[in-house]
Amino acid sequence: MNRLIALLALGFGLASAQDTVTGFRLPSGRLACQYDATSGPASIRCDVLGATFKAPRPADCPLDWGDSLGLRASGRPYFVCHGDTVLDPSAPVLPYGVVWRKGNLTCRSSTAGVRCTNRSGHGFELARARYRLF
Repeated sequence: MNRLIALLALGFGLASAQDTVTGFRLPSGRLACQYDATSGPASIRCDVLGATFKAPRPADCPLDWGDSLGLRASGRPYFVCHGDTVLDPSAPVLPYGVVWRKGNLTCRSSTAGVRCTNRSGHGFELARARYRLF
């Protein structure tokens, strides 16, 4: 039983602070998030596959835009200009209704998407059909 708890903790980013990159995906497989503390302040990035919403594209982003949101431990959320993805089919599944925490970041999985917040109370909601920054 203790081995199972340890494996679940590792899979959901609840392991020691020595782990610098960890993530999860929602059961649908169309939304995934990755925590990163390897360069600069710790952050979480969530990508959605097949987004049906349109986010205004800035002139200074020549790469993919509008399907990826980021959040640091403090401060406001932001869209990520990217040429890669954090959608990893081998990432552990975060069941709907379960909360993931790492450092000052918290995300909750639901059938409506993912909601991530930081210690400042800022965050985002992300799903295929919509996003909301707060």
